[in-house]
Amino acid sequence: MNTNHLADAPVVTAKDAIASHMQWKITLQLAIALNETLSPSAIRAIEHSEGCPIGRWLVSQHASSIRNTPEYRDLVARHEEVHREVAQIATMINNRKYSAARRALDPNSRFRQASQAMASAIMALDLIQTIAIAS
Repeated sequence: MNTNHLADAPVVTAKDAIASHMQWKITLQLAIALNETLSPSAIRAIEHSEGCPIGRWLVSQHASSIRNTPEYRDLVARHEEVHREVAQIATMINNRKYSAARRALDPNSRFRQASQAMASAIMALDLIQTIAIAS
């Protein structure tokens, strides 16, 4: 499954950051529904959190003034957690364990909890410094 577009979408606002990560849920659900595996480029994007739009923003000069804030540190932790959860689901998909992957995306799953926590962390950080990047 081609997912190159997911790693390249620019983050312009906090809502864009949330949307870019939620796009992974759709990609995973689609791979499961079609019984397809994820491409090597998708796996690389999942494994390297600094390569996705919010990850690039977190390590960019735009975030340098807030790196010592609890909100920033919380977002970094939540972002890493989401990438770990997506990586586990991607492994299930690429091992063709589609039922297990489907369960890992359920509303009460660790992935969903991690995604919601990251969205909250993005919004909390956006309150102290607006996430706004021109691509």
